[in-house]
Amino acid sequence: MASLGRSALLPQCSSCIRRVTRLAWNTGGPLQQLRMKTKAAKEAERNIVVKLIKDVPKYGRAGSYIPLNPATMRNQWFPRRFADYVPFLQLRQLKAQGVDMERDFEFGVVRPLEEVEEDEEEVIRRPKHYVRPVEIELLSPERSMELLSTFIPPTIDFARQPIGQDKAPAGQRYGASDAADVLTAAVMASKPKPEVNGIYGSVSTSDVVATVKSALAHNDEAARVLLSEADVRFIEGHAEGDPSRLKKLGTFRAEIRVPGAEEAIVRNIRVRAKE
Repeated sequence: MASLGRSALLPQCSSCIRRVTRLAWNTGGPLQQLRMKTKAAKEAERNIVVKLIKDVPKYGRAGSYIPLNPATMRNQWFPRRFADYVPFLQLRQLKAQGVDMERDFEFGVVRPLEEVEEDEEEVIRRPKHYVRPVEIELLSPERSMELLSTFIPPTIDFARQPIGQDKAPAGQRYGASDAADVLTAAVMASKPKPEVNGIYGSVSTSDVVATVKSALAHNDEAARVLLSEADVRFIEGHAEGDPSRLKKLGTFRAEIRVPGAEEAIVRNIRVRAKE
């Protein structure tokens, strides 16, 4: 039965034999099966080249060029400012310059460290490479003060909860008798009264430094300014015994100066009631 089944697939007449022979002769060999493009190959042809604005794990570092699906770029990456489109002329120049436009699958991937057993003699013979320390160019005091004057607004606002004053409602008795009223009034008079416009907590120089650093972080050069709590000083309004804190509502002046600068800048520190 198997032999009959195989023989049925062979040409049964002379014309069929000639047709099969002619096809094999014209093609220069046996008939070959044509393979269609895979789904991955078709998707790779549809991809566009984009420029990364931020570091994206498993894709690449900011500034690199990678291929990306157009729908992903249009719906997710471009609205979230992960990447930007590359104009056609710029893309052609990049290809002419041989710029790498491949995705880095290993970027940002943290792999677990495993202990590796090595031969002690091999480790001793292995040459040690010199690693040059990273050098960060520091800004001069004059340039730091210029950046502080530019990016710090004239008034820095802080919101704090004010302390409520203890007041007895009109007509309310303190105790059940006149003697109790006198005793209660004496006790309340002995309590220290809260400061007018007092607040819960405080506004410290560290709060001012944190707010200033947040304002400087939007500029690459200004973010390199080194500022500490010792560089900020409240000129007025600070708490007694603690010149680094404000303990009441109002507008007060603070002095900011980095080490080495000749003159300081003065800014208003406004403490307002939290709504």
